[in-house]
Amino acid sequence: MIYRLAVPGDALELKKLNDLFNGDNCNSLDRIATSLMRNPQEIVCVAEESGQLVGFCCGQIFKSMCYDTNYGEITELFVLEACRHQGVGQALLGFMESELKKMEIKGFQLFTGKENKAAQAVYLASGYEETPEIMFRKRNK
Repeated sequence: MIYRLAVPGDALELKKLNDLFNGDNCNSLDRIATSLMRNPQEIVCVAEESGQLVGFCCGQIFKSMCYDTNYGEITELFVLEACRHQGVGQALLGFMESELKKMEIKGFQLFTGKENKAAQAVYLASGYEETPEIMFRKRNK
């Protein structure tokens, strides 16, 4: 298994994986490719086996004038079902953390569904701790 940063040439395979993860046509191929080329706030890491992408992890750089350190937020983590329970998710997460640390990121945070026990197990095994925060969201109409 190879873990590496995504490149624009990965856009088509990332679209297919993202469609499996977030639903068909959640984002266009063009927008994914553009984001890979021009979004300095996001890092996308991939797991590749035999020339095919089998998973991805997205991380955002979180900066605020309120804090003296920057944080990395893991926003997405997906591994094909056939490759789960083999340490791929945990390895992708570790690779993402190492890439963010190069950018002087001092800590990491993430959100997951409270019923998503499989993901929670990966995060706990990777050293993350559950916190009491509650997330609120508002979408524009």
